[in-house]
Amino acid sequence: MSEQIERNNDIDIELTEATSAEERPVTRRYNKRGKRRGKYAYAAPVGFLVSLLSIVGVIAIIMSVVGYFQKKNDDTELRKELYYYLEPLLVYSPEPFSNAAKQEQDAFLNAAAYRVMLAEQNRMLMEGDEYPQYDVELEMNCYIVPVKVVEESYRALFGPKAKLTHRTIEGSGIEYSKSDDCYYIPYWEANTGYEIVIDTIKQRKDSYEVRVGFVPVTDIKYDEHGETVPPTAEQATHFQTYTLTRNRDKGTYYIKSCADEKKS
Repeated sequence: MSEQIERNNDIDIELTEATSAEERPVTRRYNKRGKRRGKYAYAAPVGFLVSLLSIVGVIAIIMSVVGYFQKKNDDTELRKELYYYLEPLLVYSPEPFSNAAKQEQDAFLNAAAYRVMLAEQNRMLMEGDEYPQYDVELEMNCYIVPVKVVEESYRALFGPKAKLTHRTIEGSGIEYSKSDDCYYIPYWEANTGYEIVIDTIKQRKDSYEVRVGFVPVTDIKYDEHGETVPPTAEQATHFQTYTLTRNRDKGTYYIKSCADEKKS
């Protein structure tokens, strides 16, 4: 029996060592090219393809996870949202306060009125409307705004329990008329001499701490095309930290407090 096995092995060796395809006879074990026939002839290339696809799948998963965390950590939209929300108050550089709902400053009323004016100007631009929805006092260059509109703007900034004492603010152009139940609000752009930069945002549940830097307009740089270079927090001369509370149901914010901070 062993002799027969050895004889078959010798035949196999002779066949595989044939010098040309013509000299290689076709058998059940070998084809014309001298390749051994087998049930799993394509196992190797299929296995390689499966391995390659597995590697590609792992890379795709890794890239997806990295992209997810990059998107999660990208606060660009939040910065923009908080900037425009705080802008009406920031342009008036308020004094530090611990509870906006229980304290009052002229800056608060100025901010509420300025917010109304900004909203109206933006509406007119977006809708291509040449006519404001409020009556206009041409000699004073003012909108005539109902008191209730200013109250709503005030509460949108400082919360539904915020106290507002209606009054005229000397030197601001904002005048209160008790008899007409309105405010006269000038339609000009406030200018404090500073550009505002959102530095850092720290979130703790529904509370946000927003560190704001004030960059003097005289320090603003320009590029070779005459366009302003966006200022950075490193250019700020002083900072304020605002604490905001988020109303989850309405998706809105309320300004709670403000603290001064000197540049370190």
